[in-house]
Amino acid sequence: MRVGLLPLLLLLGCAAPPEAAPPSLDSPDVAARSQAIGRLVRAGQACNLMLSVTTLDRAARIEAVALEQGGGTAARDDILRSMAPPDFGVRQPERDRWCTGQRPEVERMNALLSSPAGAALLQQAEVARAVRR
Repeated sequence: MRVGLLPLLLLLGCAAPPEAAPPSLDSPDVAARSQAIGRLVRAGQACNLMLSVTTLDRAARIEAVALEQGGGTAARDDILRSMAPPDFGVRQPERDRWCTGQRPEVERMNALLSSPAGAALLQQAEVARAVRR
C-alpha cells in the first residue's frame, strides 16, 4: 500500500500550485473590485459584448482611481496586465469557450455599473481617492 502511495505523493508535490482566482466584483476591497471591473470590461470588448456607455464611463473612472494608488509604473503595468484577456491568436474555438464562460459575469457587471449601485461604487472609489490625498 505504501509503495503505491509514494508515486502519487510525488506527483502531487510536483504539481503546479493552483492559479489565484481573479478579483471579484463582490470584493469589499476597492482595488480588487476595480481590477475585476477592468478585467470584465476587457473581456466584454474581446468577446464583442455590448456594454452601456454608462458602464464604460464608470468603469474607466473607477479604474483610474485604482491606477492612481501609487506604486509607480511597474505596479500600474502589473495591474493592467492582470486585466488583459488571454491571447488566443488563431484558436477560435478556445476563444469562443472562454467568451461563453465570461458572458454571465460581464452581463452582471454591465447591469451593476449601469444601476444606482454602480453610481455608489464610483462614489466609493472617489471617496477613497480623496482620503488618500
